[in-house]
Amino acid sequence: MKLAINLTREHVGGITSSNVSLINHLYGKDYKFLGIELSERVYMKGPVIFRNFNPKLFDHHIINIHHLPVVDVLKRSRNIRDAEYRYREPISIIRKIFKELLPDVVLLSGTYSFPWLISIAAKQEKIPIILWYSGVLAKETEHYPEKLRKLFCSIEKSLLKRASQIIFPSKLCKDVVEKIVTGRVIKNSCIIPNPIANVFTDPIAIEYSAERKIAAVGRYSKIKNFDKFFALHEKLLERKWQHEASFLTNQIKKNTQALKDVNFLTSMNQEELKNFYISQGLIICPSKFETFGNVPMEAVCLGVPVLVSDKMGCAEILQKAGLENMIISFDDLDKVADRVQQLCGQSILPKQLSAVRKMLDRRYVSEKIRMVIKNIYNKQKNICQ
Repeated sequence: MKLAINLTREHVGGITSSNVSLINHLYGKDYKFLGIELSERVYMKGPVIFRNFNPKLFDHHIINIHHLPVVDVLKRSRNIRDAEYRYREPISIIRKIFKELLPDVVLLSGTYSFPWLISIAAKQEKIPIILWYSGVLAKETEHYPEKLRKLFCSIEKSLLKRASQIIFPSKLCKDVVEKIVTGRVIKNSCIIPNPIANVFTDPIAIEYSAERKIAAVGRYSKIKNFDKFFALHEKLLERKWQHEASFLTNQIKKNTQALKDVNFLTSMNQEELKNFYISQGLIICPSKFETFGNVPMEAVCLGVPVLVSDKMGCAEILQKAGLENMIISFDDLDKVADRVQQLCGQSILPKQLSAVRKMLDRRYVSEKIRMVIKNIYNKQKNICQ
């Protein structure tokens, strides 16, 4: 089977880590991959994370659309059809790739503009689409001006309509999409948590830091709420609670006032990220909303305590494992600071650690996703016969 997927290259991004985990599981199992990467960069190097894959099994195509940044395109567009017309060139290129290489199924991760453009080409070529949710676009753009909000919502709705099957990483994600995007129950869907790479889940003995080190990891965006992490750092300093704070992100933006003694770090590969996690006493994730949250799950699988927002999908995994104390509302900073002081450097019981690893094991989760892909492939095959 040939599976087309949209690629990203950000090491700290959940889409990248989930895609790589799935590819590693399916690699060598009679699957070939067609990777479509749309980039708004003028210049880029080849992505290191995909270099170990055989080009005969992993065909990577990069389409540069730096002249068509999505916000600029939408600002000039009256409606979604107008926006589609402005993107007619990259859509045509993707169609040509599909016509030449004939993928059986298209698996799209995320709801942003890149999977949207690929979905248009796939629908026109009558290739079945599986939408693998990562980020609810209506939530990600709720602080945008009204016109842009409506257009982004139209993009998300069009993706949902084109999908033959939808994979939600959490019940929270499904509930939010049904409430604010579709306004109805989505029947052609299932809930499967994101797979976590073996480097984080293998049951090996790891000595992690019990020092007062706190860290946040992820892209700097409004919905990720990292300014709350900086405010928390300041609160802990006011309490004379001596600690070290680090922020690992794909793009460093020092436009916040709360920067006192914060270590700013750039993207790392998986092995480096693993070593970073286990050097910390606590990983903090204050997101206003997140469909899942790979970062805290990677950390907790290593035995590193985490503190996540109650508005993150991965909180469902922590609850099932009996780690409710690692979930909190970030509305009351004093309560959050109290919990940080309790959790930092704390051990996770072997039974709880084993439960989380089992639920998120790459082989177990990826096999579930493989069955979804196989079912859609078989349905399409029956239609064509």
